[in-house]
Amino acid sequence: MGFGELPKGPLQIVVSIDHQRVTLFSNGVRVAQGPVSTGVPGHPTPMGVFSVIEKDRYHRSNLYSNAPMPFMQRITWSGVALHEGVLPGYPASHGCIRMSRDFAQKLWPTTELGARVIIARGELAPVDFEHPKLIVPKPKPEPQVAGNATTDGHNVAQIAVAPATTPGARDVATTARAATDERENAESTTPSSQPMKPAEDVKAAASMQSAEASDPTPKVILAQESLRPADAAAPLAPADPGDTSAQPRPPEVAPAGNDVIKPAPTIDPVKPNAPRLRSADQPAKRSGQVAVFVSRKEKKIFVRQGFVPLFDVPVVIEEPDQPLGTHVFTAMEVTDKGMRWNLMTIPTDPSAPVEQRESRKKWKEPSRPAVQIKSPSTAAEALDRIQMPKDAVDRISELLIPGSSLLISDEGLGRETGRYTEFIVLSQ
Repeated sequence: MGFGELPKGPLQIVVSIDHQRVTLFSNGVRVAQGPVSTGVPGHPTPMGVFSVIEKDRYHRSNLYSNAPMPFMQRITWSGVALHEGVLPGYPASHGCIRMSRDFAQKLWPTTELGARVIIARGELAPVDFEHPKLIVPKPKPEPQVAGNATTDGHNVAQIAVAPATTPGARDVATTARAATDERENAESTTPSSQPMKPAEDVKAAASMQSAEASDPTPKVILAQESLRPADAAAPLAPADPGDTSAQPRPPEVAPAGNDVIKPAPTIDPVKPNAPRLRSADQPAKRSGQVAVFVSRKEKKIFVRQGFVPLFDVPVVIEEPDQPLGTHVFTAMEVTDKGMRWNLMTIPTDPSAPVEQRESRKKWKEPSRPAVQIKSPSTAAEALDRIQMPKDAVDRISELLIPGSSLLISDEGLGRETGRYTEFIVLSQ
């Protein structure tokens, strides 16, 4: 299998210092492998967990005499990257990972920003992993579809004037109908004080018919207007040529004396819709894979999305004095059970503890009694010891997509984790 037959899924790049080799995994399957040349002892290649944070096809070094670095894929802002370079068969770089031209040229268009890169002393390979504490994506509610989604003007009127079907609405309708019947009975039984004469009946009927003929608007127009948006203006009726009210009025004569003209009552004009908030006034909806980092040193859980910090909250870790180890969980694909994850555990280099390497102190501290420290926990044991807050888990589950990651480490936010990076954890 090669670059032309990549299984669909997240990419993971593993570099082995001892074997001077780079391996590409797609959806947890090894698809390509090639030789590399890493840093010399004076400029060693850092080991740990990284991700691609910048790509440049024709990059040149801004540290070492403008040296060409074709197909550059940066993993730290301090100058470490994967790129095409000379391969003598042994470590020869100033800290970067040199690759062959063929491998670098094919890898460069394959990856995207955020692709996982792990550098370790030996060979590592991801394995599928399940655990009840691994986060699953929150199911999205299914949209409710109406029984009759399409309609026209007639149906709108019918819907508007249709009788109520709910029990409460039926009671109101029944009460209103009873009141109407009672009023009609009262009018039919109570004699009018001035009974209408037959001739007046004819005239009244004729006037009512002419009024109805002059008003062609259906009676259900009230129901239609009730369904219009509140900000929609009613259409203007065409002017009747014989209607004198539509003709321009002559100028009015100013009143004599101290009489003041009172303005005629006007109807408030239709107010326009409120303008939408600008992007600066409302929180931006981010997208992309989510990175979660649990630090035993800081006793916190940190969350980023698209290289941007979202939030961090305290986390409870059982036996906080004992190491958790470094474990990288990667969300591979959504399944019927939730999410399929894989795992890579990075062995800790006992020859050079991180805390001793970063301490750079010239004076020696007083000797302390040796403390028996257990070996790092397995991935399952580490998850069992971590008690994540429910609110944090709920927020992460809403954003979780394939390619997201959960990183557990004994270290804190190192100097390489900064702006426009995911969490970078050094293991050496």
